[in-house]
Amino acid sequence: MNIRRLTTDDRPLYRALRLESLQESPEAFASTYADALLRTDESWESQTHSSATGPDRATFILVDSTQGALGLAALYRSEIHPETGDLLQMWVSPALRGNHWASTLLEEIFRWAGANEFSVVQAEVTPGNLRAIRFYEKYGFVSSERPDGTTILTKHVDPPFSRGSASLICFAESKPPGAHR
Repeated sequence: MNIRRLTTDDRPLYRALRLESLQESPEAFASTYADALLRTDESWESQTHSSATGPDRATFILVDSTQGALGLAALYRSEIHPETGDLLQMWVSPALRGNHWASTLLEEIFRWAGANEFSVVQAEVTPGNLRAIRFYEKYGFVSSERPDGTTILTKHVDPPFSRGSASLICFAESKPPGAHR
C-alpha cells in the first residue's frame, strides 16, 4: 500500500472513492452521497485538478495495488486565514480502521502542509463522532466545542527542515591546563 497525492488523471478514482466514503460513513461528513451523485463530471474534474496541483489544496489517497483506493484525506487552505488548512474528507475503509493507515494519511497531510507554509491544521467533527475526536486527539490535536456541539480540533504544523535554514554554532571553551569546570 502507498499514499500519494491525486493526479489530474484521477477523476474517476477520486469520484468513486469519495462516493464510497459518503455512502459508508454519512454521519461523518457535511456533504451527502445524494448531493455528490448530482455533481457534474466538470465539477469532479475541477476539484480533482485543484487538489492535484498547486500549494493551496491537496488530496491524498491510500492505494493498494490489488484492492484499489482505500482511503483519502484532503487539506484546503482557508480563504479567511491563509496560514490555516481545513482537513476535509478524512476517511479510510472500515477494514483498515484501528491500524496505522489513518495516521499515515495524516502524516502525509502534515508533511505537505509544512512544505506549503501552513501553520495550523484544523478539523471539524460532527456531534457524536467520538471515535474521530479520540483519533485526532491521540494524534496531538486540541479540541474545542462550538455551541451547536460541533468539535473543532487544531494542531500546529512543524515547518520542514531546510538545510539552509539553520546554523550550528559551536563555542570552544579554553581553560588553562589543570583548570576545573
